[in-house]
Amino acid sequence: MRIRRLRIILPPHLKDTAHHDARAIAEAVGQALAGRKGDPGPVTVNLQGQGQAGAVLASQVGAQLAKGGRNGG
Repeated sequence: MRIRRLRIILPPHLKDTAHHDARAIAEAVGQALAGRKGDPGPVTVNLQGQGQAGAVLASQVGAQLAKGGRNGG
């Protein structure tokens, strides 16, 4: 599988660790999508930061994608 585009917008409180947090989220996305059969098409996942750490957000993204995520633009 090839991910063509991945856009991650992190909350401002993660500015000091954005590189590491974005990598963790991207890895969670890759693992969640690898378990799917066929082409999932465009997928959108929106989460509220609510002061949570990047690792927590990564696990939430992975969990939401594992459940199917939300198709959209």
